[in-house]
Amino acid sequence: MVKSQVTREMPAVELKEIQENLKKASYKEIRRFRDSFDPNDMGFSGRKEGV
Repeated sequence: MVKSQVTREMPAVELKEIQENLKKASYKEIRRFRDSFDPNDMGFSGRKEGV
């Protein structure tokens, strides 16, 4: 899993909760959420998986 600067310190339980919420979300909800971020400002760290 690719982690951002925000999620790299996040406990596994909290990450799992986020993943469960994503499973329940519709495509439109996920798309709207993703479009709200500027990828140049996200600050990813670690390996580039799934890119």
